[in-house]
Amino acid sequence: MTSWISWLKKHFIPHPGNNHRPHILRAYNIRTIVATVLFLELIIFLIPVITKVNTGGQMAAVLPAVLANLTNEERQSQKLQTLKVSNILNLAAQMKATDMATNSYFAHTSPEGKTPWYWLDQVGYKYQYAGENLAVNFSDSRDVTSAWMESPTHKANIIKENYTEIGTGVARGLYNGQETIFVAQVYANPVPEVITPSIATPPVVISTNREKIPQIAKREEETSILGTEDVAVVVSNNNDTTSNNEINTTKEPSELQKLLASPRNTMNIVLFSILAIIILALLLNIFIKIEHYHSDLITNGMLTIAIIGAIFIGNQYEINRNMVIIQSLDYENELLH
Repeated sequence: MTSWISWLKKHFIPHPGNNHRPHILRAYNIRTIVATVLFLELIIFLIPVITKVNTGGQMAAVLPAVLANLTNEERQSQKLQTLKVSNILNLAAQMKATDMATNSYFAHTSPEGKTPWYWLDQVGYKYQYAGENLAVNFSDSRDVTSAWMESPTHKANIIKENYTEIGTGVARGLYNGQETIFVAQVYANPVPEVITPSIATPPVVISTNREKIPQIAKREEETSILGTEDVAVVVSNNNDTTSNNEINTTKEPSELQKLLASPRNTMNIVLFSILAIIILALLLNIFIKIEHYHSDLITNGMLTIAIIGAIFIGNQYEINRNMVIIQSLDYENELLH
């Protein structure tokens, strides 16, 4: 404890022992702090945003599992039941995101006339209520959810009480001639299953492996799926009706994945933390024995604050300049009533 107090005093408190020159504001330490900030800016923010892939291997800058968690956090804040992550809905959302990326469009209905519900039919998901939120040109998972929550129609989908399950898909492809990330999030309430005696037939296994799904395999060289594992979903075929049973293979994102999936927000934490430290050091340097303060230390501190402020403003501009969401969509299956 004594060593920590001594360290804090040496670095933050002007006193005769440090010649009234706190070490944290000295030129060498300021250069180290600025270099560290620039390095973290490169690793945490610039590389993920520019490449759309973070530095933790092949994890995506926007992760489906993180998006699902953020949606449920918003529902919890509204005192609503959280949505169960459905692998079948994940598959439907992934197929929709990949179709948009493959065919370079951004809309609820594809140029070929495929509606959001087409993908639910493809995976055999029978629903009472369903909805879809879309986003493109995002590089931060939390920003996707924030943008949806700031839009009344998208927010309505996220907090709709009728929904009980969620699926999220993320794909990389071309939009307006630029490589970017497409996001599709699907919300639904499945039709309650009616169990009737039948002769069991072997289940059909649907895989997200694009080699086994023609729609996803199309123009593979232009599209890649980010942040997803190959997931096998079992769909029962008894009596030629498809249930919503599935194998739960959804993986909870790690804390590192959560941080790297929100590069701007993670970098903001870094910037604000360092900013608070520098401001504290400046205030202590100015107001403790004010007659001994040194103008060069004040200049060092103010320069660091200016650099941090410039990085923050630049990050805000870069992350927001191309983000797009469109009118959300929800639907009640009238045929099931």
